[in-house]
Amino acid sequence: MTVGPINAFDGFPVWYKDENRLRLQLNVDPTDPYSGITPADLPNPTLPVSFPDNYPSEAFYFLAEAEMTTGTGERARLVLALEAAFVSEVPRDGDQIVFGRVRIRIFGLQPNAEYTVTHPYGTDTFIAEPDGEGAGEINFTEDIGGLNGGEFELALNSRVHPFLKWDPNVAPLAPEGYIGDPNVPHLITGSVFVDSFGQPQNIFRIEGPGIGIGSPDRSTTPGLDSDNCIETRLFTVLGKISTVSGVDVTRANYTQTDSAGGPLDVFAVSDDTAQTISASGNGIETTLLQGINGRYFARVAYTGDRPPASVTVTNLSDVPNSIKEAGPVDFITATANYDTNSQTLDVIASSSDLIGAPALSIEDFGVGEIIIPPNGLSTTSLPFAPSQVTIKSTAGGKRVIDVSVTGSPDGPIPVEANAGPDQTVVVNSTVFLNGTNSTGAITSYNWIQLSGPTVALTGGTTATPTFVAPASQATLVFELTVDGEGGPSTDSVSITVLDSTPPPIADAGPDQVVQQGALVTLAGSATGLATSYQWAQISGVPVQLTNPNTSTATYRFPAQPATLTFQLTVQGPGGISSDTVQVTSVPETLTVTRAEYRTGDAEWRISGTSNVLQAGASISIYIGSSLNGTLLAQVPVDTLGEWGYRVEGSSQLPDQTRAISIQSSSGGTLQNIPLNIRN
Repeated sequence: MTVGPINAFDGFPVWYKDENRLRLQLNVDPTDPYSGITPADLPNPTLPVSFPDNYPSEAFYFLAEAEMTTGTGERARLVLALEAAFVSEVPRDGDQIVFGRVRIRIFGLQPNAEYTVTHPYGTDTFIAEPDGEGAGEINFTEDIGGLNGGEFELALNSRVHPFLKWDPNVAPLAPEGYIGDPNVPHLITGSVFVDSFGQPQNIFRIEGPGIGIGSPDRSTTPGLDSDNCIETRLFTVLGKISTVSGVDVTRANYTQTDSAGGPLDVFAVSDDTAQTISASGNGIETTLLQGINGRYFARVAYTGDRPPASVTVTNLSDVPNSIKEAGPVDFITATANYDTNSQTLDVIASSSDLIGAPALSIEDFGVGEIIIPPNGLSTTSLPFAPSQVTIKSTAGGKRVIDVSVTGSPDGPIPVEANAGPDQTVVVNSTVFLNGTNSTGAITSYNWIQLSGPTVALTGGTTATPTFVAPASQATLVFELTVDGEGGPSTDSVSITVLDSTPPPIADAGPDQVVQQGALVTLAGSATGLATSYQWAQISGVPVQLTNPNTSTATYRFPAQPATLTFQLTVQGPGGISSDTVQVTSVPETLTVTRAEYRTGDAEWRISGTSNVLQAGASISIYIGSSLNGTLLAQVPVDTLGEWGYRVEGSSQLPDQTRAISIQSSSGGTLQNIPLNIRN
């Protein structure tokens, strides 16, 4: 399967083409009975389609659906689609996405039993999940495609190809220009899979314990147990055959060496069948592009002291013609090299516009924008080599180039001694020296005493020697020497010995009020001499403290209303003291941005936001004007505070209040939210 050029109207590909060379276009015409779009799908049903202001939130290049009834009278549904939508479900330029969807939803099954589903794009096996009401269900959706806007080629990785279409050997025929009628079930063709009987899998079949008993869709295939199998060969199919190949301009670069004009290089893409594509514009004679396999090129002459502001590329084979405008820009020739010995980045760049002499610069890659001098040579001192640099021109050109590297390899990290922090101790106490924070490939440790009353070191050639403090006040200094690669390296530490000292006074800081899910900092301090800090939680929902043995600890506040109490304990040569602090959450703010139920496919679409910014919070959705209604679903709140619920084929219906209510695990509630009910 391949993807076509981008449509200038809405920013989606003009078409997708399968391996049978069947090309389908996106159909967003609400007046077309075969589009799957109605005026109700537009923000303003009374106005024509426009992008992005009056555009549907989803549309289809291809859609095939099949439904059956299980032996318990429940619904079984298969959806196969190549769908166009938007990152946030709101039409917005740059947020366009396309994905291939395989969706299987079956209700009324035996819980924890195995079921096999055969369909045109493969065979899937499931264990029915308990639905909480004594039955089992399968609720499977596979969406493969871009999720960040653009990236339309990622949809090619889905299973949804080649496209299915109405069987042309079975009346009625598909409407002219379409592969089927989405309003009429029909036999189909197109699957490349073969079932266990050697037949093409143009079928929706479910095999599992007891599913066929009492079902109107019991299997009629010889060799299958109809008590344990249901199947249908009838599908509704949506897809409009693309009558245009479209065209997109991938590059338009001009060269100018004098005031008489110059060449303009135009690169375009279209379908891989032969297309007639031209380039035209002010100061340009209309010229045909040449090419094969969907790629086209022409070098066009322009006249005048500047290139044209725009070039028009037209696919003359399309009826009506497909047109794309592009603004020609200069072409940048460049090389980039980083030398590890001099730690310099050398960039040599030039523009194809020698008359306008546009300014060139290197786009900021963390060190700020770098202006390239008029002679085209830039030398910048850098402690590191970027993998790529992007060079920009004031004439619109842009070029990304890889950076080559020359020079000597970097040496290993040299050893560095760290004798630890200075200490204050009391007379006759055991003192621990700490050199474990020294770095590098260390081969030896050696401690010596530089000053103060002489003491006996135990383990003087280890990272952590000890000694007994003298019996009177003094100051002792020790030096640590470490050796190894790049060594030796030395560091010293001072030990102050006191007769006695008063205990430090702990201060856990002021009480705090914070947002649920926020990162909280506990900032403690001590008056007097403190040698250690220790935070501990003494009440509230348990949390995980980071750096609890320092004066400043952090944690993530739970995603629920709560008050937490923490105790800071400080210790010094003179003793221990403690202090506490309370942290309380602010009330939650909830919104509902969409509350909709579609009767046509029994689909709920509900979404909103919370100011709780931690995964783990959840929203309970109730049918009705209060929290006493039937629980519809419980959905998580993501780390951006967004939540949503979207399910087709739901057995839950709106009640007479035509409203929903929500309750958050973080304490917030909203009741009697109007529900938009549509076909």
